[in-house]
Amino acid sequence: MFGLGKHYLPDDFFRGACDIHSHLLPGVDDGFPTVEKSLHALKKLEERGIKKMVLTPHFMKDYPDNDRANIMAKFEVFKAEASKVCSIELHLAAEYMLDAQFMEHYKQGFLTLDKDGNHVLCETSYMMYEPGITEMIYDIMCENYQPVVAHPERYEYANRDNYFRWKDKRYEFQLNILSLAGAYGEMAVAKAHYLLKEGMYDYVGSDMHGLGNFERFFPEIRLNKKEMGELERLLGNNKKLVG
Repeated sequence: MFGLGKHYLPDDFFRGACDIHSHLLPGVDDGFPTVEKSLHALKKLEERGIKKMVLTPHFMKDYPDNDRANIMAKFEVFKAEASKVCSIELHLAAEYMLDAQFMEHYKQGFLTLDKDGNHVLCETSYMMYEPGITEMIYDIMCENYQPVVAHPERYEYANRDNYFRWKDKRYEFQLNILSLAGAYGEMAVAKAHYLLKEGMYDYVGSDMHGLGNFERFFPEIRLNKKEMGELERLLGNNKKLVG
């Protein structure tokens, strides 16, 4: 199927796949607002062959009610509803903003991506690298947590030196799949292809906040042979992570 240049993803590329970053838990952040919309999205994803979804609601100062106990309770209710309409296996984690509330969430106990309970999905401000972030990540790494940096291609301040420095510190990177199709602008497209080409990503997720954006941009993803191979590697890592 590959000649020179780039190609669209095959229709069955994500069959059996696991998505480790999504905002499908309804009514808790800027993702899906209602149970009905979330269930509709799950049915559409099941048609594409998705097998597992990790729900990662935002934990940040903008959503003060999102604490471990509250989100776990809402997840159990939604999981029961979802089991009535689809067979996708749901898991709960969280996307933690590296802000003033981060260490409070650490004290509560992180909702982690993995079955072993140590991979923590983190994000920063898109505009600037705020003071204290390095220290917070260092503190949790000392407690054997593994930081997974969500969508590093989207951080406007980040450059090649930042990326290599983070990798030297053993941070793992999660690609937003729609970055490859221009959903977040030209700069994010360029960075996503660069990081994918360099083999710097560890995982891939949809970061789905709504079905519309996904259905609009997903069909526009085009990759060359090397990039396609890298994306297959990331999907394999996703499966190993969640188990």
